[in-house]
Amino acid sequence: MRKKKIYLALAVSFMLVLFLAGQRCIKTYMDYRVPVSSTGRVMGVAMVDNLEFLEGKELRTSETNPGVIMGGALLPYDSEGVVYLAQDFTREAWEGDILTDSKDTFLCTLSDEAWTDKATSIREGHVFPLWLVGEDFYYELKLVACGMPVMSISTERSEEQDLGDYETDPDRFHFDPDVLFYGDIQVFDPGDETRKYDIFESGVRYYLRGASSSSFEKQSYSLSLLDSKGENMDKSLLGMRSDNSWKLKAMVADSRKIREKTACQLWEQFDNTNTSVNEAGPRMEYLELVIDNDYVGLYGIVEPVDEKKLGLDKNDALYKSTNWKIPEDEDIQYAVDMQWKIMTYIRLRYPENITDYGQSWYPMRDYLNTFYRGEGDENPIETKLNVSNYVDALLFNMTISGSDNHFRNLYFAADVSEDGTYSMRQIPWDLDLTFTALVGNAYNDDETVVYEEAALPFLRDMKPEAVRPVLQERWAECRETFLSTDNILQVMRDNQQYLINSGVVDRENERWPDYKMNTNIDKMEDYQIRRMEWLDTYFEEF
Repeated sequence: MRKKKIYLALAVSFMLVLFLAGQRCIKTYMDYRVPVSSTGRVMGVAMVDNLEFLEGKELRTSETNPGVIMGGALLPYDSEGVVYLAQDFTREAWEGDILTDSKDTFLCTLSDEAWTDKATSIREGHVFPLWLVGEDFYYELKLVACGMPVMSISTERSEEQDLGDYETDPDRFHFDPDVLFYGDIQVFDPGDETRKYDIFESGVRYYLRGASSSSFEKQSYSLSLLDSKGENMDKSLLGMRSDNSWKLKAMVADSRKIREKTACQLWEQFDNTNTSVNEAGPRMEYLELVIDNDYVGLYGIVEPVDEKKLGLDKNDALYKSTNWKIPEDEDIQYAVDMQWKIMTYIRLRYPENITDYGQSWYPMRDYLNTFYRGEGDENPIETKLNVSNYVDALLFNMTISGSDNHFRNLYFAADVSEDGTYSMRQIPWDLDLTFTALVGNAYNDDETVVYEEAALPFLRDMKPEAVRPVLQERWAECRETFLSTDNILQVMRDNQQYLINSGVVDRENERWPDYKMNTNIDKMEDYQIRRMEWLDTYFEEF
């Protein structure tokens, strides 16, 4: 027994020696390519004090990433030689290892005090020099740490679309893209307190989106994630829902870049605190975007509003209003006769495959007849809308001063019973013209402007007992919690500080000098304080 113990001890000692020797060999293999002594490493990159070893080597340039990777994926790169690295500015340590895609090359950077202060380096947009070095050549690159997720899209091909003619399908004719682009997408997400660093790669199909945004040089996009077979693939991005369809918003109309994000967060609070109805709306997160080795700046990635989010079934319908025009009843009848999914910029978004156009259009048709013309069917008007949801929608839009959201940019979800009766829900969308912002970079500083869709005020006038108690109770409840003035201002400030601390402001302004960001929100805060005080009085008498 004693001999066995001795043999076992010798075997363990031998294995330990082999392990340590192996580790030494690995370290030697990792370091032998750096021909000068390094002062340390950061994210696996050697830090050096001199660059004499570059003498005699060929300096090369590349419009595409020459081989700088993280987690097996090429890091986002622009043709000016800038490598973009997504990092969480709230975490002290740098995350991930930056490597090359070839064992015959190595990376190095200069020793720099900025490496020891991650948060400041990110906030100030510090540019770290980075060299990718081979046997007889090198690339001189710039490494920029972005304090938010970074998305990179590489386009491989494009396909022109046949949109047909207006008479056959005006919805497709007006709203489908002329060109679809196909390629690959990468998302580098540094995570947050609940999510670890994540690198996602897939195929992508995308196109330019938004009729109004198409007039700006900085474009918005719609994209679909694709698997290796080219089929739609669901994936949760940046902590949002798992889906294949996403919107990238350029946020050109808002120089502060916080309006839509703040509004989405407030609507999410309405949804979270109203357990009687599903009123899930768009969620939005920030990211920086690179397309085809061109850094295109700050974007908001937004979840779509659709039948999945709203839990619609086969009997239900979903409409999207994209204009202020209210179609006449005979106009909708014409859409039914023509089997159209659009009439005067109200789009029928669900069901996708329609078997009975009269049935699918009926809820919106009767809704407009009831609340805009006083000519609806015989069913009680209070049953035609979800009062709890409509109260939330009105309180929300008045709170955010939604100048572009009190008929236009609303989704109307009709919950339809087997007998054909319906109850309508409202979900807001496209929330950039809020908190005093108007079309054309104009502002309205008057805190007493009313932004109300017609249905709930109509019901209040006809049956006040069905609206007033519900609205006043809900307003009081919200004001004591997430709609307190202090909380609204704090949401604004948190978004403002996130953008400042991420370092994106200077990058955005350098890339888009005609759409400069302005991080001063003093006027927004002053307006919102006055707005909330006025709303308290307004809703007392609503």
